[in-house]
Amino acid sequence: MTLALDGHGLAPVTDMAGASLPDRWARHPVVVAEHAYHGWDASHAWWDDEAFLVRLRWRERTDGARPFAVEADGTGASLLGVGTPGAAARLLLRARDELRSSGDAMGVRRASLPRGTHAALSVLTPGGVGAPAPFDRAPGGAWDWFGTTVAPGEQPGQDRVTELVGPGSGDEVARALATANPHGELSPHEPRARWWGWRGDDGVLRGVAGASRRVPGQPWVLGSIGTDPAWRGRGIAAAVTAAATRAGLEEVAMVTLGMYAHNDAARRVYARLGFTLAQRFESWRPTRAARPAPSGRASAR
Repeated sequence: MTLALDGHGLAPVTDMAGASLPDRWARHPVVVAEHAYHGWDASHAWWDDEAFLVRLRWRERTDGARPFAVEADGTGASLLGVGTPGAAARLLLRARDELRSSGDAMGVRRASLPRGTHAALSVLTPGGVGAPAPFDRAPGGAWDWFGTTVAPGEQPGQDRVTELVGPGSGDEVARALATANPHGELSPHEPRARWWGWRGDDGVLRGVAGASRRVPGQPWVLGSIGTDPAWRGRGIAAAVTAAATRAGLEEVAMVTLGMYAHNDAARRVYARLGFTLAQRFESWRPTRAARPAPSGRASAR
């Protein structure tokens, strides 16, 4: 399945690193959405009919706020890839050879590539001999990129969902997340975020969903979605996620999110709300604690 991007005001990425992209990759939803955040510069791009890779340099903000890229890193490049894992592995070796011939090293510290790329690369470079770092070691996490351009329908319990605004709302979200999703990566105090919550009869938040609006007018990224474990199975996650998605699509053409690959319960919720899987990823980070970006950003982290 693919996202219906045409007619939704999402411009294709016609140029990347000084080259014209073929339509297949210019309109890929991950490429379109990630490019729209203006958080990185592309130094190199490689593609064939089955995969696309782009080498990135993070662009820092200059207004004193946090970088658009949550983990900006000036010490090395990042790599983002979409398509099939076998083709991505072949392109990776092609990129290594082209950069080496020009006297450049890949210098990749963070990467998100099609899931299965490391396994395919292991076949092409037995024992990891010749595989560029960090791809000579296993990825640190697996996650999936979803998006939608269609507002979800009404959900049971949506009458209990409200947008959380005003003084103290960030602290209230933080308290809810401490139980519902303590590892959520979207901060309750992120200035560009909006939040929705589901309240029980006692007025306590039992479920929340956040939306990062990194660049005005560009796709929203949902994150830190969570339900109190004692309250799961009541449709709370669907209700808050639907509310956030509808609000996003009133402002922008697409809403996206990232999900850990093992979270089958969340997968069912997002599929029911109309989210489409656009790419399965595996990711590398500089430390052993490397994890994918559940907030939704597919860019190399």
